[in-house]
Amino acid sequence: MNFAIKKEICMKCKTLITSSNKIDGTPLCNNCYQNENEIYNLKLIELNIHQKVYNQLWTECQRCQGSFHQEVICSNRDCPIFYKRKKVQIDLQKVQDELDRFTW
Repeated sequence: MNFAIKKEICMKCKTLITSSNKIDGTPLCNNCYQNENEIYNLKLIELNIHQKVYNQLWTECQRCQGSFHQEVICSNRDCPIFYKRKKVQIDLQKVQDELDRFTW
């Protein structure tokens, strides 16, 4: 993998961002840059939705465990909430990483 180079793509249209169409501090190309505020707000809304779902699943796991003041220690592979919670946790981290790409 020494020959592979990771290149940046536009967050909205998924085109390759090169030095000619790059704007410093933003993960968007020149064409999408005019909608930067709208795209950022949509990502914030997506983050809030994932946080709300994760918190609901976390509370359900705490309720099942019987303690609201301790970390959930669950490894029940038969529980559907366990897998939903892990999936939402991964999605939440992905959206947070996308928001972190915006630097102002």
